[in-house]
Amino acid sequence: MEITKRFFSWTAIGMGSLALIGSVGCRATVAGDPDRPIKIEAHVTIDVRQIKEEAHSIEDLVNSPAPKKSSRVGGWLVGTAWAEFSPEVMDAVNSRRDRVGQLKSAKAQGLIGEDNQGHVAALGGGPEIQALVEAENRDRETIYQAQVQEKGLPADAIGTVRAAFAQEQWNRAEPGEKIQTPSGEWQTK
Repeated sequence: MEITKRFFSWTAIGMGSLALIGSVGCRATVAGDPDRPIKIEAHVTIDVRQIKEEAHSIEDLVNSPAPKKSSRVGGWLVGTAWAEFSPEVMDAVNSRRDRVGQLKSAKAQGLIGEDNQGHVAALGGGPEIQALVEAENRDRETIYQAQVQEKGLPADAIGTVRAAFAQEQWNRAEPGEKIQTPSGEWQTK
């Protein structure tokens, strides 16, 4: 009996407190000097799982033949992954798709490796390898920046996006290719 009374007593106090917080908590008040700027701290949660899924989808598009923009299945018009990404991202994907053969060949020769920031790095070769690396990294960075902007993430979230794509590249690397570990060391997969 005593436990039940305490439970109901604490429940009533808790519910009353929530009602008070709810009614007062929705009101914004400003205290202090009105001529001084107000500092507001906000915490942003980044859904890394969603970024990893998009990294996977984008890399699937890069490494596959160009999909049709739509197809008919049972009389229904069905869209493909093209509709999921902005035109800017799809331009970068198409550009990357055009050079994927060259990139794979250079990786197989050990001239290019996947770094830990989601970019490729020249590990040998001449100006043609450097040009290939620069073009690939420019398109990858376009995709990464678009991810941040399209999701409304803070600018410093770019590191999280790059890390997700770096992990995807590491997972897709073929045996014998060079990859950079998160600690910065180069190794052969």
